Amino acid sequence: MTIEQFIARRLERQQEAAEFAVSLERDFRDSGREIKYEWVRLVRPKHSRSAPSTVFVPGTLTPKQTLRHLAVLRLIVSEHTPDAQHRCSVCRDPGDRGPVAWPCPAVRAIAALWSDHRDYSPEWAVDRP
Repeated sequence: MTIEQFIARRLERQQEAAEFAVSLERDFRDSGREIKYEWVRLVRPKHSRSAPSTVFVPGTLTPKQTLRHLAVLRLIVSEHTPDAQHRCSVCRDPGDRGPVAWPCPAVRAIAALWSDHRDYSPEWAVDRP
């Protein structure tokens, strides 16, 4: 499986799940029920060395946010395509400003969103300087 196929399949699966969730939201609202998306409360333990603090963060993206997120990822992947020399059409090497090898860091970073998936290949990991 290529990195492009891997990303396309992950995006497709998430798209299907998000579209289903949007339809469930519609059904809930049509039936007069309310949907609440909860925030997660993170609390630093009192025994930690720094002062205790509480932070509220979103627990997850809403289905509509997920669809927008997927659209952005698709756009990025569609822009970062290999040219005839198998180099990224967008990314440039910071040293010589020439094109970087495919798959580029942007595409590798997107694939890394699913690095815990069984089909993810460690060779796609983003190179660290």
